[in-house]
Amino acid sequence: MTRRFLPPILLLAAAHGCGATTDCERRDPYPAILTGAETLTQRTGSLSFVARDNNTLTATTYRATGFDEATGPIVFVLHGARRDAQAYLAAIAPYAERAGALAIAPEFPERLYPNSEDYTLGLGVNGPPSGGTYDAGEWRPESDTTFMELEHLFEAIKGALPGAGSRCDYLVFGHSAGAQFTHRLLLFHPTARVRRAVAANAGWYTLPVSSAGDPNTEMPYGLTGSPVGSKDVTQALSRELIVLLGQADTATADEDPDLRGTDEAQAQGTNRLERGRHFMATVEGLGEPHRWTQSEVPGAAHNVTQMAGSAAWWLFRPDGATPCQPSTAAEGAGIVFNEVLADPPNDAPGDANGDGARDNLQDELVELVNTGDSAVCLAGWGLGDAEDSFRHRFPVGTSLGPGEALVVFGGGVPTGPFGGVTVQIADFDGSLNLQNAGDVLRLSTPDGETVLALSWGDCAESACASDHLSDDLERDAAITRSPEITGAWVTHGGAGYSPGTAADGGALVE
Repeated sequence: MTRRFLPPILLLAAAHGCGATTDCERRDPYPAILTGAETLTQRTGSLSFVARDNNTLTATTYRATGFDEATGPIVFVLHGARRDAQAYLAAIAPYAERAGALAIAPEFPERLYPNSEDYTLGLGVNGPPSGGTYDAGEWRPESDTTFMELEHLFEAIKGALPGAGSRCDYLVFGHSAGAQFTHRLLLFHPTARVRRAVAANAGWYTLPVSSAGDPNTEMPYGLTGSPVGSKDVTQALSRELIVLLGQADTATADEDPDLRGTDEAQAQGTNRLERGRHFMATVEGLGEPHRWTQSEVPGAAHNVTQMAGSAAWWLFRPDGATPCQPSTAAEGAGIVFNEVLADPPNDAPGDANGDGARDNLQDELVELVNTGDSAVCLAGWGLGDAEDSFRHRFPVGTSLGPGEALVVFGGGVPTGPFGGVTVQIADFDGSLNLQNAGDVLRLSTPDGETVLALSWGDCAESACASDHLSDDLERDAAITRSPEITGAWVTHGGAGYSPGTAADGGALVE
């Protein structure tokens, strides 16, 4: 007889006895069957695996240059309702590269999971269980839910990579429908081997509460009618979850056909931002200790690329690190532009970001240095041009200490040491879009106050900055300061650029 869904804590006890079992000691009894596992040793690739429902699924992978099979982070990336797993992987890949991570984006395709709920609420035998009465016959065995595919896939990856056999846990990043998947993974399977999870911009939530007779807490909007009890909720709250919200993700169900507009969803708020805040207010209202954190990204809309940098900070941050509070313009007065590449050299020599391909926009770069005596928190600050001051918003947690440098590339997957400095990509507009003939480069506070500006050429028909170069930047090379940091602008010699280092390749700051 097949055992139906048990509360996760009871299932763990049944499998392992009454003693506590750590994530490092646990083994999933149903490792996924992989095809193409050799791609896990390559920088990019895809593999297929057989899910518990017998569907063959595909996962796209990105392996950082410095990934260590024994210790490097493994992160699962969960796509939205449009099932665009490759786009989601592309959004997180630049940050996975910097963190030395292996990123895996499984796809739950529409042809196999026609409704979004088939993916994000894959708990039931005949569709998602709903209503306020629990019927065990409606629920799949725990091992067969869509959420547990991450456990099965993780176990298979441990077996496929020679150095990964002793791996204990993994990270999860889900955006939109993927965020629905992510928070429900912890609610319905709180013993899953998740070290840390980020749920960004979910359309609606399963609240961790139950109340008989209240439709707003009945499955799937709450836990009434589910096998999840108070001990399970306590266990879920002990796992680390970041509810990441874009402050511009404010479209309503009338404006966005992908946003659920049922009465129960509307009770959580009229848009994704309100619903995320409501979810976390509900968590706080439980009055229980928890490790669930609300974090908001200034200016971010319903866009995985705009959220990826902040998600990556939360995923890969050192244990115990907390995000800094954005500095004022006065506190950032010591920041200077030290190198600007608006015109990457032609062909292979123009591959400034080191990702293996020269690209007109992706290989543009801006290098900043903090010459002040105190750290500057750049979270939410903008880097942009005459047309758009926020082509890049610095992610949550971005801090530039005294004497430290930071490089922003136009895009791509920056690969290389870059002097050990912080490296980001312009993730709000998709590029820096620096105009060779003339432009105004601006660094601004979150509310748009200009802190630093540099202009050249015709200034893109905007007001020129006080720091202005009369010539254009069509030079097949960067401009840099000579001497470094304090000197006048000159055309870069040698390789034509040196992001993160001095022009001669040495340390930028001693």
